[in-house]
Amino acid sequence: MPETASDSAVRFLRAMIFSGELGPGDKLPPERDLGARLGISRMTLRLALKALESTGYIVTTRGSHGGSRVADADSLVQCWNQWMRLHAQELADIFEFRTTVEARLAALAAERRTEQDLLTMQRAVAKERRPQDWSSLFRTDIDIHRSIARAARSPRLERAMLSSREEFFAPVDLARLEEREHQVHASHNAILEAIRRQDAAAAEEQMRGHILIIRTLTDRALEASGIAPAAAPSPSLR
Repeated sequence: MPETASDSAVRFLRAMIFSGELGPGDKLPPERDLGARLGISRMTLRLALKALESTGYIVTTRGSHGGSRVADADSLVQCWNQWMRLHAQELADIFEFRTTVEARLAALAAERRTEQDLLTMQRAVAKERRPQDWSSLFRTDIDIHRSIARAARSPRLERAMLSSREEFFAPVDLARLEEREHQVHASHNAILEAIRRQDAAAAEEQMRGHILIIRTLTDRALEASGIAPAAAPSPSLR
């Protein structure tokens, strides 16, 4: 069944939340502004907002001071768990896609980065070491991967990378922060070092290892939530 305009709006708004553009408790922009940004009517937007409210992503209050806000962090965790129960099988495909796209972006970044690009990446990675809640940590992670993608100077691959991040956010960004801080930050540093040396092969290899770490931590978080991780698809017989 083709995706409707309200379905597209739901996906877009959910991506704004999961990308960190809208954090827990943040007030949504006015309907007029959101409708203009999405290119949809107010009626279509309201259908999307109602769908997000019914699934727990946002909370809407009525009255002169009312409006819609992103749900709190605990509610978003529950939303994620519910989404994963419906879509867990897609995870293996998403991780394969991320590995292919982001490994190539890392290699290109090593080949094409400027000193300013390197400084931007270093600042993003350094920020990861500061104490943060899961929402801030997720935004920082997005900033790190976006800075690598921009250094690659491949807009199409950058859009592909961001689109895969819009589809889901790993539960490791909601829990196990100490474990994540140690493993993922070390991995980001290894990627950055390879890019600094302009070693494309090493940058690609380190990014592949990084996605594998995320997948492993994600699988553990899924199991802790009572959701069986999806196996990688088997190669088709020829």
